[in-house]
Amino acid sequence: MVFTKNRISLYLMMLFGILLFISSCTYIEKSIYNTEIAIERFRSGFKLKSIDIEDHAISYYEGGKGEVILLVHGFTANKELWIKFAKLLTDKYRVIVLDLPGHGETTACFNCNYSINSQALYLKQFVDKLGIENINLVGNSMGGSISISFTYMFQAKIKTLALFNSGGVSSPKPSKFKKLLQQGKNPFYIKNKDDFNYLFDLSMSSPPFFPWPVTSIMYKTYLERNKINKKIYDDISSELWRSEDILKYISVPVLILWGAEDQLIDVSSVDIFDKKIPNSHKLIMEKIGHCPMIEDPDKTAMHYKEFLQKIK
Repeated sequence: MVFTKNRISLYLMMLFGILLFISSCTYIEKSIYNTEIAIERFRSGFKLKSIDIEDHAISYYEGGKGEVILLVHGFTANKELWIKFAKLLTDKYRVIVLDLPGHGETTACFNCNYSINSQALYLKQFVDKLGIENINLVGNSMGGSISISFTYMFQAKIKTLALFNSGGVSSPKPSKFKKLLQQGKNPFYIKNKDDFNYLFDLSMSSPPFFPWPVTSIMYKTYLERNKINKKIYDDISSELWRSEDILKYISVPVLILWGAEDQLIDVSSVDIFDKKIPNSHKLIMEKIGHCPMIEDPDKTAMHYKEFLQKIK
């Protein structure tokens, strides 16, 4: 009996040791990840800030001086994914990069409405609190849909609009993502590492190198956020592709920039945007997927700055 108790105690100690080791590994991963983010932010000259908007504490980066550029990320993304692109703009512009409500370091709320129009209204409160006008607004994916809605409702605040692989219209040619949805599969709802890797491959055609432990932390964070991600997707799904009717009312100059290899929103969307928006400028980047500002930040920044210079 004593031997059995000792053996049980030994097993429990071993189990505790294993759990402690796993926990310490996760803690080490997060510490390294947070340090890498802080170093990248420091090198880029951005300051981390926060303001309260209704039920959310909005986290954002700000750096540079001059005309305002406001960057709006896509579904399940965050402000960190803009930073290599954003730092290339701060020599001439005041660049602001936020985490949308329910994303990144901004707080989440299960009782809140995250529809496209609701997020555009959150964005309005954000820019009002910062007191910014004459904005060069840039949106990627869902962030593009939000930016379209914002520009339509508050056009007097916008100088230019840039849509990077934007939601808002239903592409004539269905993307791989659309085909999966038609089969009842949503790749944004992940259950394991294989699901995450599949979504990662769908999102980018030419992904950059992510050092350890970035992808590991991204995966674990994504798993932790599954419930709020599903809540947000349910809220946005009815509006994500329904901006076509308001495009004709957008009079500011608009850059439509797209990765030719996008598997989430097919490049055939470009022609609809270009046809419907009165003052549009289109540009397609070869060998690039859904996230041009991540896959090739240098060329994407070059194209965007050329657009801004042309408008001037």
